[in-house]
Amino acid sequence: MFYVLVNSKGIEVRPAKKLPGVQETGSLVGIEGQSAFFEVASYGSFSEQGITILCDDEFLLKEFKPVLLTAEGRVIHGQCLIVGTNRQAEDFCLLNQKQVELVKKELRLIKPTN
Repeated sequence: MFYVLVNSKGIEVRPAKKLPGVQETGSLVGIEGQSAFFEVASYGSFSEQGITILCDDEFLLKEFKPVLLTAEGRVIHGQCLIVGTNRQAEDFCLLNQKQVELVKKELRLIKPTN
């Protein structure tokens, strides 16, 4: 099982035994290692609806660089976390290998500009 981090360097797939908790998720979004509050950036950005993008809820205020474009046309800035969605439990979950491959195939990264 996995979760995916996306930032200006690209896509990083991280194996995991359990989903990061709230505090750890807050340190993964925005700038890794710095505390942040997170929000759901998108539920419908992939052909499989069970994949969710989480981001720092203040990414515009913190002037992060854009990293990806969602299917809905929303630009996400800073580092974001991509996880699964367990609709029955109304919670997030880890991604399986098939979902990771789908994320890598369908994700629309924004090339960094200097």
